[in-house]
Amino acid sequence: MEEFNLRRERLFDLLEDNSIALIYSGVGKIRSEDENYPFLANRHFFYLTGIEQENSILMLIKSVGEHKSYLFLDDYDERKERWTGKRLSFDEAGEIAQMSNVYSNSTFKSMLDMGLKEKIYGQIKYLYLDLSDELKVGLNKSTKTLAEELKNEYQDVEILNIYQLITQLRMIKSDLEINNLIEATNITNNGINDLLIQMHLGMYEHELADRFEYYGKTHGRRELSFDTIIASGKDATILHHPISQQTKSIDEGELILFDLGYKYKGYCADISRTYPVNGTFNDYQKKVYQTVLTTNKEVIKYIKPGLTIADLQAYAKEILKREATKYGLIKENDDISKYYIHNVSHFLGLDTHDVGDRNTPLVPGNVITVEPGLYIVETGVGVRIEDDVLVTETEAIVLSRGIVKEISEIEKLLKTKRRA
Repeated sequence: MEEFNLRRERLFDLLEDNSIALIYSGVGKIRSEDENYPFLANRHFFYLTGIEQENSILMLIKSVGEHKSYLFLDDYDERKERWTGKRLSFDEAGEIAQMSNVYSNSTFKSMLDMGLKEKIYGQIKYLYLDLSDELKVGLNKSTKTLAEELKNEYQDVEILNIYQLITQLRMIKSDLEINNLIEATNITNNGINDLLIQMHLGMYEHELADRFEYYGKTHGRRELSFDTIIASGKDATILHHPISQQTKSIDEGELILFDLGYKYKGYCADISRTYPVNGTFNDYQKKVYQTVLTTNKEVIKYIKPGLTIADLQAYAKEILKREATKYGLIKENDDISKYYIHNVSHFLGLDTHDVGDRNTPLVPGNVITVEPGLYIVETGVGVRIEDDVLVTETEAIVLSRGIVKEISEIEKLLKTKRRA
C-alpha cells in the first residue's frame, strides 16, 4: 500500500466508529499590510496527504463498515494564479495524496451536511478536528472557533481532538521517513563541509549562516530546517544565538559552533558541531569538547525502548558531572546546571522539534536528537554536539554518523579543507 494511504488507514484504526474527521491545511498568515509569511501546511495535514497548499481540507469518514477519504481544494482561478502562481489541479493533488476523491471547496459544506444532517453514512456520533492553538481556517478563525460553530450546527455529534491520534502515528517513522531523514543529514553534511572550506579568520558569523543557506539553495533548492545558528567564541555560550546578532568576526584561537540543518521532502535534519577556528583544539578546549563528546556517545549507547527523554536527560547530566569533574571544569556537582542549560533530546521529523512528549516511553521507530552541551561564559567556550538518532528494538542507530565528531577526525578534516 502506498505511503499516504497507509498513514490514513492507520489513523482510521484509531478513530471511533461512526465518526468524521476534518483535517485542515490552514491558511496564509499576514506578515504586514499586503504581505504574507511563506505558507507551510499544517504538518498533520501534510503527513496524511503530502499537500502543501493553503485552504485545503481532508475529510475522513469511518461508518457503516467503510473508510472513505475526500480531499477538498480551491477551484482553479486564472486571475489568482496570475498574481500568486500555479495551484494544484484536482488530478495533481489526487496523485500526490494517493486519492481519487478530490473535489472543490465549494462542495465541502454540502458533503458535510449529507453526512451529519442527511445521515447517508448512518448516525455519525463523533466529529474530529485538529484543535492546535495556531491552526487557522480563516483570517480570524481557528479550528477551536470552528469547533464551537460546528457544535452549534450539528448538535448530535461530539467534537473530539484528533491532534494526539495523529501525533501517535507521526512519532513512529516509516522506512520512507527514515530514508528522508538520512538524506537530510547527508545533505547537511555537504553544507557543513562547504562552510569549513569557506571559513577563514575575520569572516563574520552571518556570512557563514548566509553561505549555508546559499549552498542549500544552489544544491537542490534545499529549505532550512530552522534559522542557522553560527556562534563563535563567547557567542557560542548563547543557546540559540539569533541570526540578527550574528555580527561578530571569527577570531584566532576560538571555537565556532554550528547548529543547522536542511529539509529533505519536508523532513528536518538538526545537527550541531563545534570546531576550532584555527584547525586545532587547545588543551582547555579539548577538555570541554571531550566532556561533551563522551556524554553524547554514552547517551546514544544508553538509549533503548522503554526509557523516556526525561530519563536520557537525567543520565546526560550524570555523565556531564562525572566528566567535567574529572577534567577540573567544575568543583561541585551542582555547578553543572550553570553550564548545561537545556534538554539533551527532542523528537525529530516533519518539525525540527517534532510532536511527542518527553515523558512518553521510547519505542522502535522514534527518531530523536542527542545534543549535550557545555556553555562556560567565564572562558568564552561553548560546545554542543548533536546527532540525529533512530530508536530500534536493540540499539540506537546514528543517522548522522557520517558527520565527523572525534577530535582527531575534526582536526584532520579541517587540515584537509584548508588545503582545498
